Amino acid sequence: MRRIALTLAATAVAGLLAGCSGVDQAGKGDVAVKSTASAKSNGGAAGGDGAKSYAADVKITKSGVEDHKVWGPHSYVVHYEITNHGPAAANYFAEIEFLDRDGDVLGKTGITADKLGPGKTKRADIAPVEAEIENGKPADIRSARVSQVART
Repeated sequence: MRRIALTLAATAVAGLLAGCSGVDQAGKGDVAVKSTASAKSNGGAAGGDGAKSYAADVKITKSGVEDHKVWGPHSYVVHYEITNHGPAAANYFAEIEFLDRDGDVLGKTGITADKLGPGKTKRADIAPVEAEIENGKPADIRSARVSQVART
């Protein structure tokens, strides 16, 4: 039940962020996308539009199959950190992609940090639910990566 609630919450946050195009109520938000080649902001070319990349604020510290007290036995678990390197509190949404042995995307999930203070770090873990893996099975997962970061 918790997995479903987390999935619904991540989907709702993603929809809200997409709906406001990365801009918060004060008009001061940014969305950064991290591709495999370089970090990009707001879908533009890196360095071209002056928007700041927040891809460095989210990192995967460990991932792999483990027996987990919340996610269950033999779950693919991603441990991550979100660090606010900015001068004020911020909300984060990041997308984690799950990859097979060929590097193809099997599915994705979202992670959040709300009202994270400047210089503060949130450490947590997440595992995909079966519904999030659209192009294979959870057993096919070999790695994970941060594919998108939004900060408002």
